[in-house]
Amino acid sequence: MCYVHLIMQILKKVKKGDNSLEIEANIQNHQAQLSKSDIFGVLQNDRRRCVLEILHKQGNQSIRSLSEEIARLESGEDDPKSTIRKSIYVSLLQTHIPKMESLGVVNYDRENDFVELLPAASDFDIYMETVKKGDIPWSHFYIGLSTLAVVGSVTIYLGFLNLVTSNQWMLFTSSLFMVASIVHMRHVRKL
Repeated sequence: MCYVHLIMQILKKVKKGDNSLEIEANIQNHQAQLSKSDIFGVLQNDRRRCVLEILHKQGNQSIRSLSEEIARLESGEDDPKSTIRKSIYVSLLQTHIPKMESLGVVNYDRENDFVELLPAASDFDIYMETVKKGDIPWSHFYIGLSTLAVVGSVTIYLGFLNLVTSNQWMLFTSSLFMVASIVHMRHVRKL
Protein backbone atom coordinates (compact mmCIF):
# COMPACT_ATOMS: atom_id res chain seq x y z
CA MET A 1 0.00 0.00 0.00
CA CYS A 2 1.51 3.36 -0.94
CA TYR A 3 1.45 6.41 1.29
CA VAL A 4 -0.88 8.34 -1.01
CA HIS A 5 -3.47 5.57 -0.67
CA LEU A 6 -2.95 5.44 3.11
CA ILE A 7 -3.37 9.21 3.41
CA MET A 8 -6.56 9.07 1.34
CA GLN A 9 -7.95 6.42 3.70
CA ILE A 10 -7.07 8.51 6.73
CA LEU A 11 -8.71 11.59 5.23
CA LYS A 12 -11.89 9.63 4.53
CA LYS A 13 -11.97 8.38 8.12
CA VAL A 14 -11.38 11.85 9.51
CA LYS A 15 -14.17 13.19 7.30
CA LYS A 16 -16.50 10.48 8.63
CA GLY A 17 -15.46 11.29 12.22
CA ASP A 18 -13.77 7.93 12.95
CA ASN A 19 -11.66 7.45 16.04
CA SER A 20 -8.11 8.88 15.83
CA LEU A 21 -6.70 5.86 17.69
CA GLU A 22 -7.81 3.64 14.84
CA ILE A 23 -6.09 5.96 12.35
CA GLU A 24 -2.86 5.86 14.35
CA ALA A 25 -3.07 2.05 14.51
CA ASN A 26 -3.33 1.95 10.70
CA ILE A 27 -0.24 4.14 10.37
CA GLN A 28 1.75 1.99 12.84
CA ASN A 29 0.53 -1.15 11.12
CA HIS A 30 1.74 0.20 7.79
CA GLN A 31 5.12 1.18 9.22
CA ALA A 32 5.63 -2.27 10.72
CA GLN A 33 5.41 -3.91 7.31
CA LEU A 34 8.86 -3.14 5.90
CA SER A 35 9.94 -5.94 3.60
CA LYS A 36 13.49 -7.24 3.46
CA SER A 37 13.90 -5.69 0.02
CA ASP A 38 12.89 -2.29 1.46
CA ILE A 39 15.37 -2.71 4.31
CA PHE A 40 18.19 -3.79 2.01
CA GLY A 41 17.25 -1.03 -0.45
CA VAL A 42 17.89 1.53 2.29
CA LEU A 43 21.03 -0.17 3.60
CA GLN A 44 22.65 -0.63 0.20
CA ASN A 45 23.58 3.05 0.12
CA ASP A 46 26.43 4.32 2.33
CA ARG A 47 24.84 7.72 2.94
CA ARG A 48 21.53 6.25 4.07
CA ARG A 49 23.37 3.91 6.43
CA CYS A 50 25.30 6.90 7.79
CA VAL A 51 22.05 8.82 8.33
CA LEU A 52 20.62 5.90 10.31
CA GLU A 53 23.78 5.53 12.41
CA ILE A 54 24.06 9.27 13.15
CA LEU A 55 20.39 9.60 14.09
CA HIS A 56 20.58 6.47 16.23
CA LYS A 57 23.65 7.73 18.13
CA GLN A 58 22.99 11.47 18.27
CA GLY A 59 19.22 11.84 17.99
CA ASN A 60 17.33 14.32 15.80
CA GLN A 61 19.53 16.30 13.41
CA SER A 62 19.14 18.96 10.75
CA ILE A 63 19.99 17.96 7.20
CA ARG A 64 22.86 20.45 7.33
CA SER A 65 24.43 18.75 10.38
CA LEU A 66 23.86 15.32 8.81
CA SER A 67 25.56 16.44 5.58
CA GLU A 68 28.51 17.92 7.50
CA GLU A 69 29.01 14.73 9.52
CA ILE A 70 28.74 12.53 6.43
CA ALA A 71 31.18 14.81 4.55
CA ARG A 72 33.69 14.37 7.40
CA LEU A 73 33.27 10.60 7.28
CA GLU A 74 33.52 10.36 3.48
CA SER A 75 36.44 12.76 3.04
CA GLY A 76 38.36 11.80 6.17
CA GLU A 77 38.93 15.51 6.86
CA ASP A 78 37.85 17.55 9.87
CA ASP A 79 36.77 20.43 7.64
CA PRO A 80 35.70 19.10 4.22
CA LYS A 81 35.34 21.42 1.23
CA SER A 82 32.06 23.28 0.91
CA THR A 83 31.42 21.68 -2.50
CA ILE A 84 31.49 18.22 -0.91
CA ARG A 85 29.17 19.31 1.92
CA LYS A 86 26.79 20.96 -0.56
CA SER A 87 26.73 17.88 -2.80
CA ILE A 88 25.89 15.65 0.15
CA TYR A 89 23.28 18.13 1.43
CA VAL A 90 21.51 18.13 -1.95
CA SER A 91 21.61 14.33 -2.26
CA LEU A 92 20.18 13.93 1.25
CA LEU A 93 17.46 16.52 0.64
CA GLN A 94 16.43 15.30 -2.82
CA THR A 95 17.05 11.56 -2.71
CA HIS A 96 17.94 9.81 0.53
CA ILE A 97 15.70 11.47 3.12
CA PRO A 98 12.59 11.31 0.85
CA LYS A 99 13.23 7.60 0.18
CA MET A 100 13.53 6.80 3.87
CA GLU A 101 10.58 9.05 4.68
CA SER A 102 8.38 7.28 2.12
CA LEU A 103 9.15 3.97 3.84
CA GLY A 104 8.28 5.38 7.26
CA VAL A 105 11.85 5.06 8.57
CA VAL A 106 12.46 8.76 9.23
CA ASN A 107 10.36 11.89 9.48
CA TYR A 108 11.63 15.17 8.07
CA ASP A 109 10.09 18.26 9.64
CA ARG A 110 10.69 20.85 6.91
CA GLU A 111 9.44 23.73 9.03
CA ASN A 112 11.92 23.14 11.87
CA ASP A 113 14.51 21.44 9.62
CA PHE A 114 15.16 18.29 11.57
CA VAL A 115 15.15 14.59 10.75
CA GLU A 116 14.03 12.05 13.35
CA LEU A 117 13.97 8.27 13.43
CA LEU A 118 10.58 6.59 13.48
CA PRO A 119 9.80 3.25 15.18
CA ALA A 120 10.23 1.39 11.87
CA ALA A 121 13.95 2.23 12.03
CA SER A 122 14.34 -0.47 14.67
CA ASP A 123 13.91 -3.02 11.83
CA PHE A 124 17.42 -2.04 10.72
CA ASP A 125 19.18 -2.65 14.03
CA ILE A 126 19.85 -6.33 13.44
CA TYR A 127 21.48 -5.59 10.07
CA MET A 128 23.66 -2.76 11.34
CA GLU A 129 25.58 -4.48 14.13
CA THR A 130 29.09 -3.17 13.82
CA VAL A 131 32.05 -5.15 15.07
CA LYS A 132 35.24 -3.30 15.94
CA LYS A 133 38.53 -4.60 14.62
CA GLY A 134 39.76 -7.46 16.80
CA ASP A 135 36.29 -8.20 18.21
CA ILE A 136 34.00 -11.05 17.26
CA PRO A 137 30.28 -10.78 16.51
CA TRP A 138 27.94 -11.80 19.31
CA SER A 139 26.54 -14.61 17.16
CA HIS A 140 30.02 -16.20 16.99
CA PHE A 141 30.47 -15.76 20.73
CA TYR A 142 27.19 -17.59 21.44
CA ILE A 143 28.11 -20.40 19.02
CA GLY A 144 31.39 -20.84 20.92
CA LEU A 145 29.62 -20.78 24.28
CA SER A 146 27.06 -23.35 23.07
CA THR A 147 29.83 -25.58 21.73
CA LEU A 148 31.58 -25.44 25.11
CA ALA A 149 28.33 -26.39 26.86
CA VAL A 150 27.66 -29.35 24.54
CA VAL A 151 31.25 -30.68 24.60
CA GLY A 152 31.35 -30.38 28.41
CA SER A 153 27.97 -32.12 28.76
CA VAL A 154 28.99 -34.99 26.48
CA THR A 155 32.34 -35.33 28.28
CA ILE A 156 30.62 -35.55 31.68
CA TYR A 157 27.88 -37.89 30.37
CA LEU A 158 30.44 -40.31 28.90
CA GLY A 159 32.41 -40.31 32.16
CA PHE A 160 35.60 -38.75 30.80
CA LEU A 161 35.46 -36.06 33.47
CA ASN A 162 34.58 -37.16 37.00
CA LEU A 163 35.62 -33.97 38.82
CA VAL A 164 32.34 -32.21 37.97
CA THR A 165 28.84 -33.62 38.34
CA SER A 166 26.22 -33.07 35.67
CA ASN A 167 24.24 -30.83 38.05
CA GLN A 168 27.30 -28.65 38.71
CA TRP A 169 28.00 -28.43 34.98
CA MET A 170 24.38 -27.46 34.25
CA LEU A 171 24.50 -24.74 36.91
CA PHE A 172 27.84 -23.47 35.58
CA THR A 173 26.72 -23.30 31.92
CA SER A 174 23.38 -21.72 32.85
CA SER A 175 25.21 -19.07 34.86
CA LEU A 176 27.64 -18.49 31.99
CA PHE A 177 24.77 -17.94 29.54
CA MET A 178 23.03 -15.60 31.99
CA VAL A 179 26.15 -13.47 32.49
CA ALA A 180 26.82 -13.38 28.73
CA SER A 181 23.23 -12.32 28.05
CA ILE A 182 23.41 -9.50 30.61
CA VAL A 183 26.72 -8.26 29.17
CA HIS A 184 25.28 -8.42 25.64
CA MET A 185 22.16 -6.51 26.70
CA ARG A 186 24.25 -3.76 28.31
CA HIS A 187 26.49 -3.58 25.24
CA VAL A 188 23.49 -3.15 22.95
CA ARG A 189 22.03 -0.43 25.20
CA LYS A 190 25.30 1.53 25.02
CA LEU A 191 25.11 1.51 21.23
